[in-house]
Amino acid sequence: MNFCGPYDKKLAEQYQPVLHTPIAAGWEFRQKPLLLAGSAGWRSLAKLQDWALTASVRHELLSDKWTIVITDQHQIIQYVNPHFEKMTGYSNYEAIGRRPSFLQSEETSKLSRLRIRQAIEQQKSVSELMLNFRKDQTPYWCQVTIRPISNRQKEVVNYIAFEQEVPFDESSLS
Repeated sequence: MNFCGPYDKKLAEQYQPVLHTPIAAGWEFRQKPLLLAGSAGWRSLAKLQDWALTASVRHELLSDKWTIVITDQHQIIQYVNPHFEKMTGYSNYEAIGRRPSFLQSEETSKLSRLRIRQAIEQQKSVSELMLNFRKDQTPYWCQVTIRPISNRQKEVVNYIAFEQEVPFDESSLS
């Protein structure tokens, strides 16, 4: 190593153990999806994945009433619309590349999670009422409808979650 002086050498020695520590968790190496914004974002994803959208799903995607989360077939978030940040407090930068389960906690119904997992494994649509948590950890109830999206070759390539916050009832937590 070339050093400019004793100060640089001292810093290098101080951080030498860090330089040799391998990163071994695995998720650091997963390629982060492209950041897709606005309706152009989901349209780019649809074009890239060659979606075969029904008219009703296209209409819902264009609607302004839903929070939309699009994941790949491994449930990694590829796209969220601007309503996502309003509802959860997480920006699209913080959400893309993660699984939607990061919004859940131990208080989220295990039965609802199981039904969603089974529907995804069977590549079927599912609708559930979920207790999620915002970035500031305040709870909110969310009606979630998840639909598989197939490409023109009839292969499921993505899942779209249409979400809508419902009034919160604290007595339902007990």
